Amino acid sequence: MTDSKKIEDGGPVPVDDSWTAGLQSDQWDEKTRGKKMSDASGRVIYKYQMPVLERFTMRLPIGAKIIRMADQGGMFWLWAEVRTDVPDEERHFWAFKCGGKIPDDINIKYIGFCAVFVQQELGLYIYEEVSHAAD
Repeated sequence: MTDSKKIEDGGPVPVDDSWTAGLQSDQWDEKTRGKKMSDASGRVIYKYQMPVLERFTMRLPIGAKIIRMADQGGMFWLWAEVRTDVPDEERHFWAFKCGGKIPDDINIKYIGFCAVFVQQELGLYIYEEVSHAAD
């Protein structure tokens, strides 16, 4: 949506605020994240449900800092310090079990560990794919 704002000399200045439509605070999905506990905005900690897959992509606010990862109630969860006033970006993750082959041609960094129970505990080590310029 394009709007205009007045500046001190009284002239209109066009403002394009269409990017705000993709803000995290507007994308709360109660099906996967449960009831929203706070209307805090700006810099906050949010909890996200992760898929239990070998490779997956998640949408997080640009610059989200992952601070914790854990399994709860048979699901995988990620906690991140985020800004609610920035658009989302796609982040790519890999999950490896102990003894699983890690491809040589990917640049990843370790994020955390989660366990899933399928007749026995299966631990998955979660890595995030990073650009070759980072780390």
